[in-house]
Amino acid sequence: MTPGFPDWSRAIYARTGAEPLLLRLQDAHGLNVNMLLWCLWCGTAFREPPEIVLRKAIDLSSRWTLAATAPLRSVRRNLKTPPRQAPPDAARRLRDSVKAVELAAEDIEQRMLEALAREDLAPAEEAGGAGRARRNLAAYVRLADAARTPGFSVSLLESLIELTFPPSESDGESA
Repeated sequence: MTPGFPDWSRAIYARTGAEPLLLRLQDAHGLNVNMLLWCLWCGTAFREPPEIVLRKAIDLSSRWTLAATAPLRSVRRNLKTPPRQAPPDAARRLRDSVKAVELAAEDIEQRMLEALAREDLAPAEEAGGAGRARRNLAAYVRLADAARTPGFSVSLLESLIELTFPPSESDGESA
């Protein structure tokens, strides 16, 4: 059985270089980190999602981000520099608490995306996944219109593919 998306994504996110790359794609190019990871995860175990399923995933993710994750992220970021009158230790504890709630919101989003994949996508018939993940990412970038943002480069996606599918794991697979 395919590993759960939240556990799988935490393992990928923890790889050296993944966090700054994913955050760059999110902050500079408007792509959602969970959607990027979902595209990669789907590449490991499922057939490529048809456009309607990808659009459903984008809609689900966007709605949840707007309702839950983005407001929490904004509060957490604002607490990096609290008003000078705020007790520093109390502000730090509050920021840590908000971060924990933000991560819980991210986890819920990932579980919703996982359920969507398991309900709407067929398992992949062949091993590997770098090629499928690459096509999933390309479709997501196209639908999000991220390629038009200043500084976007396909090399950012290729770096993400390499982090997820190191050459030793994808030897012999063609894109």
